[in-house]
Amino acid sequence: MEKTKIDNGKFVISLDFELMWGVRDIETVESYGENLRGVHQVVPRLLETFDNHQIRATFSTVGFLFFQNKIELLNNLPTRLPNYSNKKLSPYLGYFELVGANSKIDPYHYAPDLIKLIQQYPQHEIGSQTFSHYYCLEDGQDKDDFEADLQNAVV
Repeated sequence: MEKTKIDNGKFVISLDFELMWGVRDIETVESYGENLRGVHQVVPRLLETFDNHQIRATFSTVGFLFFQNKIELLNNLPTRLPNYSNKKLSPYLGYFELVGANSKIDPYHYAPDLIKLIQQYPQHEIGSQTFSHYYCLEDGQDKDDFEADLQNAVV
């Protein structure tokens, strides 16, 4: 009897890398910040562990995290913004007032150093979780709003 060759399966690791941008409409830095602080220690340890075990991962990253500071972030916003019916979903309507001046003092909204670290491991991928942690299915936004957000996510 002839043995059938079975291909090994694939185990996919995709990590949402969004920091406060992924929860800012339901949490505050005061209520959730401690959960996010550890990300800056966990990502380097994950990269080391993945490297030791030859594991590849995708870090699905919100575009806002790439910036070093608020000035850079604000200077690179899309010209077309989502018009969500639920205004609380838009980071563009007052939320930036809560964002710190730069990545050194605000570990909740910026992560350029972690992104650069991930880039040093070519087996990993940095995927897009849109530029602003966009809500695709929410009332008020449309295809053109979404395309504008994605356009800004391309680096």
